[in-house]
Amino acid sequence: MKRIVLLGANGQLGSDIRSVFAGTEVYELIPLTREQLNVENTESVIPFLENLGHFDVLINCTAFHNTEECESDPLKALMVNSIAVLRMATFCKQHDVTMIHFSTDYVFDGNQSSPYTEEAETHPLNVYGSTKAAGEKAIAAYLDRFFIFRVSSLYGVAGSSGKGGNFIETMIRLVKQGKPVSIVNDVVMSPTYTLDVAQAVKAFLDRNVADYGIYHCSGEGGCSWYDLAVETFTLCGLSYDATPIPSSRYEAKCKRPAYSVLDNGKISSIYSMPHWKSSLKAYLTQKGYVTETGGTQ
Repeated sequence: MKRIVLLGANGQLGSDIRSVFAGTEVYELIPLTREQLNVENTESVIPFLENLGHFDVLINCTAFHNTEECESDPLKALMVNSIAVLRMATFCKQHDVTMIHFSTDYVFDGNQSSPYTEEAETHPLNVYGSTKAAGEKAIAAYLDRFFIFRVSSLYGVAGSSGKGGNFIETMIRLVKQGKPVSIVNDVVMSPTYTLDVAQAVKAFLDRNVADYGIYHCSGEGGCSWYDLAVETFTLCGLSYDATPIPSSRYEAKCKRPAYSVLDNGKISSIYSMPHWKSSLKAYLTQKGYVTETGGTQ
């Protein structure tokens, strides 16, 4: 049996990883929450992991990912997204553990007009992207056996505790309250269902993949936030008053890439990421907004 330690087990992605690995006879999953290990205390990371006894894989779902707050507190972003990750990589090197880590489309500057491959140069525009890129480099510098999955615009059943839910839930709530919504239509990304990412991780471990490195792992295709919202309203059968607006209408500390669609070509030989529209429908069905037959309720 392969022992897996999961950090950030109660988060949006961690919750789906727990569900995907639950009840399997091949894996023993050890879920750990922020209350058990707060990675902001970077000096505690290695001693804590050493006290767990032998395990084979470390899955890191911890991150400081509120982009606006990262701009206000760059030190915390550096500690969680870079220094703590370096400590984890150091531990994995010392104890022959495979590391699985999650990064972001925000390592790119958005100047491309076609999907980013894993080989594209990283040029982050903000603190969050910069600290995540530094975490990637720390892992690659220390380890031979690692998987970094770059994800994009995550949403999942558990919601994002750091952001107070997720974009889809916020849009549904506002429209059900009869409120008009103004939604950015000039930022294009790859919405990603966390359950798809969790299933991709399991596929890598099930198949004992040894082609280590960085993989893009996002919803197939791309859309704007406005497109995502309209597709959500349509699938849910909701009447809506939605206005597309440029991102310049929002005052924000954090500069975001205007285009950050990820190319899933590399990962497709191991796990085929579904198109973002089919994943959105699956999510809305799981949440009970849409029935199994496609109707609304």
